[in-house]
Amino acid sequence: MRYYFIFILFILYSNSFAQDIYEQYPAGQTDYIGGNVQFYKDFHQVLKDKKLQPCENKNEAFSFRIVVYPDKKIKYVKSEDAESLEKNKCAFELTKEVAKYLTGWNPAVVDGNKVAALTSFWIIPHELFQELPQGYDPINDMEMATYEGGINNFRKKVFQSIDLSRFTFTGTFRLEVTFIVETDGKMSDVQLAQSTGLKAFDDMVIKSISQIRNKWTPGNIHGIPVRYRFRLPLAFKMD
Repeated sequence: MRYYFIFILFILYSNSFAQDIYEQYPAGQTDYIGGNVQFYKDFHQVLKDKKLQPCENKNEAFSFRIVVYPDKKIKYVKSEDAESLEKNKCAFELTKEVAKYLTGWNPAVVDGNKVAALTSFWIIPHELFQELPQGYDPINDMEMATYEGGINNFRKKVFQSIDLSRFTFTGTFRLEVTFIVETDGKMSDVQLAQSTGLKAFDDMVIKSISQIRNKWTPGNIHGIPVRYRFRLPLAFKMD
């Protein structure tokens, strides 16, 4: 599942690894035989066969992360976002149970060798307990978080919050930041993804973005709010 929307720092249940783990699957490769659609079909079938119980909260939606190893074994990845995990505890525990019976894991291949790689998929228990529509894959229906007036209006807000007079360098400087739009529309976890090479300037940009209080409309899947990570490139030209 090769989509990037909510990248958070993760820790593995295991404290160590016997091999290198790739952060994502190589382009063109799938983590489950038959792709996402087959994965959700198999997930749904396990729920029926094992007579598992649905979650009380119909709004649970959780991005579940695992490592798929060359021998097709998997290891769960625990989110450091304790609040989101608690809100979606049923979805998390349910997925751990279902995963025991899934057999279609497809290891990543690099230079002709099977390798361990991270992957993720969205679990919406309320939908998976129902008969799935043809081609069901919730990521296809994800709506990204939006800012009033559009992303360029947010960029304008960023530039207005930055004091360029503190710096005398010339030329064009680029950096990228990432941040999460929470399910309540607030921003969190603003981080530097690409530096300008000038730490003081980078720090000022990060601080300025972190202090913007305008709320976003959160991302959602089928109307259920989800956390959404943005990657925002910025360019500054100084004469």
